[in-house]
This record gives sequence, C-alpha cells and structure tokens, in this order.
Amino acid sequence: MTIWPLSVFDGARGASPARSDRFAELLVIVLLSAAAALPAMLTPVMPLIDLGGHIGRYAVQLDAGRSPVLAHWYSFEWGLLPNLGVDLLVQLLAPHIGLEPAVHLIVGATPPLMVSGMLLLSRAAHGRIGVNALFALPLAISLPYLYGFANFSLSIALAFHAMALWIALEGRPGLRTALFLPLGFALWVCHLVGWAVFSLVAGVTTLVARYKAGKGVVGTLLGTALMTLPLLAGPVAGALVHKVDGPAVALLANNDAPRKIVWLIMAMADRWLGWDAAGAGVIVLAIYIGLRTRGFVLHLGLLLAALALLGLYLLMPDTIMGSRFADMRLGPVILALFVLCSAPGPLLDPRLTRWLLIGGLVFGGARIAGNAVSMAVAGHQFAETLTAIDVVPRGSNLVSLYLDECEGWSTDRRRHIMGYALARRHLFDNGQWQLPGGQLISIHNPVLEPFDRDPSTIAFMEPCGDSPGLAATIAAIPRAAHYLWIIQVNPATRLPGWEPLRKTRDSVLYRRLQTQSN
Repeated sequence: MTIWPLSVFDGARGASPARSDRFAELLVIVLLSAAAALPAMLTPVMPLIDLGGHIGRYAVQLDAGRSPVLAHWYSFEWGLLPNLGVDLLVQLLAPHIGLEPAVHLIVGATPPLMVSGMLLLSRAAHGRIGVNALFALPLAISLPYLYGFANFSLSIALAFHAMALWIALEGRPGLRTALFLPLGFALWVCHLVGWAVFSLVAGVTTLVARYKAGKGVVGTLLGTALMTLPLLAGPVAGALVHKVDGPAVALLANNDAPRKIVWLIMAMADRWLGWDAAGAGVIVLAIYIGLRTRGFVLHLGLLLAALALLGLYLLMPDTIMGSRFADMRLGPVILALFVLCSAPGPLLDPRLTRWLLIGGLVFGGARIAGNAVSMAVAGHQFAETLTAIDVVPRGSNLVSLYLDECEGWSTDRRRHIMGYALARRHLFDNGQWQLPGGQLISIHNPVLEPFDRDPSTIAFMEPCGDSPGLAATIAAIPRAAHYLWIIQVNPATRLPGWEPLRKTRDSVLYRRLQTQSN
C-alpha cells in the first residue's frame, strides 16, 4: 500500500484516481502553492527590480488627474493593450486596500498561481501529477519574476492554467472553443507573451492529438486551425482599436546568441549565483531523467511544444518592440515544459519514484527557503533606503540616480526604487519608461530633460563605455531639480553644489545649495 503523499505522485498507473486520491491531489496542490507564497509574506516591501516603476505608474493611473502636481508631469489614458493584467487588478483592489498592499497581494500571489498551474498541467497531461513535476515548481520564482516583469509573470502563471484546461477539454472541442474565446482574449489583455506561449502550446498539442486520432494531414491542419481560431480574438480587437502615437520603436533588435545559454543557466538567479546555477543544473538533471529513463511516459504534444518554444527562443532577439529581455523571460517556461512533458508510468521502478519525491520536496523546500531569506533581506534594504525620501517636500522635482556596475552581474534590485517616491510622496520619478504603443502613461516634464525618463536613473561612478562618470552626470542635471537621490553610493560622498539631507546605509538624499538654484 502506497503511503500518502506518494500516492498523489504515483504516476500513470493505469487506473483513474479514486475520490480520496483526488482530494489528496487538491490538498497537495494547495499546500505546495501556499509554500510558494512564503517569500512575499516575509518581506515588508516587494523588492523586485522593475516593480517600483510599475508602482509609480499605478499611482498616476489611480490618481486620474486629480493631483495638479502629478498632472503637470504625467498623463494617463486607458487603452486596449496586451500588457494590462496587474494594472487592471490594481485598479480593482487599490481603492479598497491601498496601492502598495494591492500590489504586494497581486504580485505575491503570482508564484502560488504558477505552482498550481504547473501541477494542474502535469495532471491534465498524464492523468495524475508526475512526481518529477516537483522539480519544475522552483521556477515559479524565476529571474523574470525577480526582475519585476509583473504582467508577464502573471500571464505565464495563467497560461499554465489555460494549458491544463485546454488539454483536459481535449474530448470536448465545442465547449473548449466557447470557453477559450473569452479566456484567450483575457490572457492576451494580461500580457502578449503569456497569450503567445499558451497559443503555441494549444496549437501543437491539438496538432498532435488530432494526428494521433487518425485525422490525416489535411484534417489535422484544418481542425487545429478551426479550434485555435478563437484565440485570435485579442490580437484582432487590439488591431482594430489601438493606435500608436509617438516615435517609432524598432520591432526587433539585439540577438545575442551566447547570452541565451547564460539566461537558461540563470533562470532562477536571485542572490547566490552559484546556488542558483546549481538549481538550474538540478532541473536539467530532472529533465534528463524524465526523457531518458525507461518507465517514464511522454506527452508528445507538450514535448514538441517545448522544443518549438526552445527553437523560437534561440532565434528571437533580446528586444522586441522596445521591450528588453524578451528572450530571457522564456527560459523558465521552456525548462518547466520540458519537466512537465514526462511523468512516471506503470513500469517505473517504485524506488525511483520515492527518491524523486524526496529529492523534489527537498529541492523545492531549499529553493523556497533561499528565496524567502533573499526576499526578506532585499525587502528590508528597500524599506531602509526609502526612508531617505521622507525629507523631500511633496511635489518636488527629484532626480534619482542608481549607481550601477559597469561590468558583471549585480544582484541589487533597486534600479527602479524611485517609483515608490512617486507613489508615496508625489515626487518626480525619472525612472518611468515610455514606450509608444506599450504603455498608457505619458511623461511631460521638459525642465528636467534628459533626466525625465528611463534610463536616466542609471549612472556609474567612473566612465563606462559611452556613459560618463558620476561627476559629469551630476553636472548635467538641470537646475530645475532641487533634490538629488543617489542609491548604492558611499554615504560619505560629498558633491559640489549639493548638501546631504539624509543618509541611509548606502544612499544619500541631497538638496541643491541655494546659490546653485534658479
């Protein structure tokens, strides 16, 4: 008799799971998903790289022009874009619980949602949750998530749920088509890449299922096209109603092939890079075991979808429509699909299943513990750094600089922390980005140009390539900026023409000396 929880992961043993097993599956999904929420629960501030910039934009969005200070610098106009998942949820929740608590709740819930989606996909593909699926779960807190790609991460978590539902409804094509007309549109609105990944998986798995059912080449292609046609509702609606104002943005740029290997190795890069790379190695080992060990069964549709996504990843550029790291974001998704496409079958040695269960739980627990410690450390660092803005009068023109490293990989996450200053004290944030056709916020603060938008926050202590050193950068700041905030700097740093008002462990808030002001 198999002991719980091994019975939940006992592979495709040929029999439908009993009602008690289904309850056990649900309980395991809930418990593992709840564990993925732990890192967000232990941090006072969500310390994700881009999230501060998003929070600043949400503040403008929620203000809706009521503040004359914000309206003087920014404007926000709603429109239909495939990049609105968290924005819409914030609009719904923030008026009731506050902006930062709403963002904390939504972004903190994304890893649990991702975990449940991966487990449900394994169950839909194999009849029961494959024990090897445990090795995919740490990818819920991945490099794209820690970068603060909020809408992308939410859309990928939802895409895994959509994949599971699509496969589960394979025998009911009419119901599936009816359901995925609105669901596909909602996923597209959440984020374009989540919709694209799901559409690829849906198309490939449908192709494989129809071909295996003996529909022939023509029947397979025609049937797949008809079944996936409703997924085009989002792009069609967007093309009909969306207009792009502003300068054109290069659609494709920077295909750095060698870096793609780095992105896969660093798919879970957090704070301790050796540990993170080792974690990726464990996942690759789990993939190898699942694909090469006798006794595992493969879901051919998921396997081919993973291969197709890997091919796309290798060919695609780094930048798409002005959005950086487009390829990096797919790394964790590719690894997860390769893990989930296999599961233990009835011929697998039960001893290996037990070892995989133990190894998966230990690996997942260690990753969650590491992420929780890292998130707590970074969150307290954010909270301490943000105390510097308390001395700046509300509504002030503030220029913020983050001293980056010229070379190497920095694990610091405060490149867009200045967005919190916009949200909390209505201070100008020169870290807001503006992409024609990609953002609903517009920036108009000409007195601070070129320190009025991203990437003007990034500076270097010494010259780095085409970028000047800190002294030259500060000398170029317009006199309309009476306050300067430098992050990741020695607190003892003195600047000609500026006086320090408040110091934190590694940031200083300066005020321009009156003799230097207009």
